[in-house]
Amino acid sequence: MKSSTLLALLCLQAALVMGIFAAVAKENAAVGESKAIDINPGQLKCCTNCNFSFSGLYTCDDVKKDCDPVCKKCVAVMAYSGNKFKCTDTFLGICGPKC
Repeated sequence: MKSSTLLALLCLQAALVMGIFAAVAKENAAVGESKAIDINPGQLKCCTNCNFSFSGLYTCDDVKKDCDPVCKKCVAVMAYSGNKFKCTDTFLGICGPKC
């Protein structure tokens, strides 16, 4: 094969691969938008089990009788003494003082 033909084939192959990567990246960006972290800027009254992540975000794993008023997303948790609640928000900064 001539070197010019080989070069043309390599350029076409590179363009095809770049197009595939661009399409995959666009699809992943659309999927990732729905999975964004909702950061609650409010601070909990108190939190005994505060978990820190290396991204600088905190979550509180306390299970209580009721949710804190600054909590945006509270889930019910089954417990021996009946239903209790856990705040599943992610906080920027500290969760709060220990309960």
